[in-house]
Parts: sequence; structure tokens; C-alpha cells
Amino acid sequence: MPTKGSDTAKELLDTAQRLVQERGYNAFSYKDLAEAVGIRTASIHYHFPSKADLGVAIMDRYTDDLSQALSSIDADALESQAKLREFIALYSQTERCGAICLCGSLASDRETLPEQLQEAVTRYLVSSEAWLTQTLQHGVEQGEFTLTVEAPDLAASLLSSLQGGLILSRARGGRPLLSIVEQVFFSSIST
Repeated sequence: MPTKGSDTAKELLDTAQRLVQERGYNAFSYKDLAEAVGIRTASIHYHFPSKADLGVAIMDRYTDDLSQALSSIDADALESQAKLREFIALYSQTERCGAICLCGSLASDRETLPEQLQEAVTRYLVSSEAWLTQTLQHGVEQGEFTLTVEAPDLAASLLSSLQGGLILSRARGGRPLLSIVEQVFFSSIST
């Protein structure tokens, strides 16, 4: 695991995350990472003994960042619709950067990922869907809207649309698609 407070470890995580989001997990090596950061490959092994350790550390940090963002959204005491729009905005920021979600990139390589990294990706998806489900259910309970499908199904649908939208937006040369995802999603709940 990375040394706490290590600037090198943070730079390695930042660079490796960018490489995963640009190329995919299997399309970069420690040699690529070492060249990008300007250190020796052996130095990477000091912080992350294996590529699986590196991948899990990246995904854990990404999940922690999401958790903090969701806590911030919840702390604003917004209505459920506003919270859902803020969630979509997190993905829209990624789209504006021309990137795809780290989780989406790793999910495309799922069958070739080490088991502990597969589990880290699953934790991210489960926590995202749980938050969306809870927010949708709260909106129904507060009378903000009604749903035509079960909250967990709608949560899974939104998350799938956002993940897929990022990939297709990038494949189409950066043409924004998440605003369309947002329109379709909000037209599916009755206010």
C-alpha cells in the first residue's frame, strides 16, 4: 500500500488512473507508468508491489471520492430531484474532460482483472446504485415524484445510461450525450 502522504504515490495513482481511463487497465504497464512519472519501475513496486495493488488503490480512492461527493450532496439538504441532478453533474464533469468513468473503463476489462479489483469495481457500482435508490425512494416518500418502475431498477438504469453515455460520447468525438440522458431520466419520473 502507498506510503501515507507520499507525493510519489499520489502521482502514481493520478497517472495510473489517467492511463486506465484513456487506454484501459490491460493496455498499460509499470514501464509505461514509470516513463510517464519519470521514475524507475522498481520505485513503483515500492509503493504498489503488484499492478493489482495499484488498481485496487486507484479504485478505492475513486470510491472514496464518490462517497465524499455524495455526502456533500446530501449535506446540502436538497430535494431529491436536485440531488439526482447533482449526481448526473458528477458524470457531466467527466464528459466535459473527454474521459470515461474509471469504473466503466475497468468494467470493460472485468473478466481479465484480478479478483480483488473486480470486487472494488463492484463495490463502487453497488454503492452508487444504493445511493440512487435511496434518493429515489426518498423523493417518492416526500411526494416529490412518483416512479413508473421500482427505484432499484431505475437507479440501475440511470447508472448504466451515464456509464454508457460517457463511453459513447468519447467514441463520437466528444459529442455531449449526458444532457440527453438527464432529459430522458427526468421525463421518466412523474412530478
